[in-house]
Amino acid sequence: MITRPDCPDAEALQESLALAMQALRMPPDWPIRLDEAPTVVAPELRINGTPVHPCFPAKDGAPCPACGVVHDNPDVEIIRWHLAEALGKKTALLLCSGNAVRSQMAEAIVNHVLGDQWAAFSGGIFPMMLWKPVVQVLKEIGIDARNRKSKHIELFLGCRFDVIISLCSNADDFCTAFPGQGVRKHMPFDDPMTSPFFGFGDLGRTRDLRNNMRNSICDYLRSIQ
Repeated sequence: MITRPDCPDAEALQESLALAMQALRMPPDWPIRLDEAPTVVAPELRINGTPVHPCFPAKDGAPCPACGVVHDNPDVEIIRWHLAEALGKKTALLLCSGNAVRSQMAEAIVNHVLGDQWAAFSGGIFPMMLWKPVVQVLKEIGIDARNRKSKHIELFLGCRFDVIISLCSNADDFCTAFPGQGVRKHMPFDDPMTSPFFGFGDLGRTRDLRNNMRNSICDYLRSIQ
């Protein structure tokens, strides 16, 4: 439910909701109610009656002419987390240092292979641009990752996850420091971007990483269903 649909920003909020629903394989005709709520100051998304807000409220920006306040719509990923909770899916947060290779690939694989039971999310300590070989090797197994963006783990500080899996190698295992709740699992994988042969055989190393992750991470999540 999105309240205050008369505000121009409600359209952006509805688009984010549609993207989150698509990522969770929800049908586009899933019943959504747009309510007139003149007592609500700004557009607000409610899932099962619970308001969906970002973890860190916005402080800057120009007030909306319709609402008179600064809009602070939640990120698509936060909406997707709330929807996954409402659908009764288990949630997993995959972490690595840059959210450019390992955690991005693990998130995409889990959602592709186990999306009926699990909703996977990912983040990094130092977000970097998604590495191009990741897009190519995921395409080989039917996953379109062209529009994926790196995310900082702070985005999810208000979310609870059933499982939090850190993927950093033993050399940079500081990515285990995420303070959220959930079962903790450290599954180290080497980052192909840090290989001494960087630039040579990148696709092969990334493909091997994909296959190893698809086997080990999916098997682990299946074991705790």
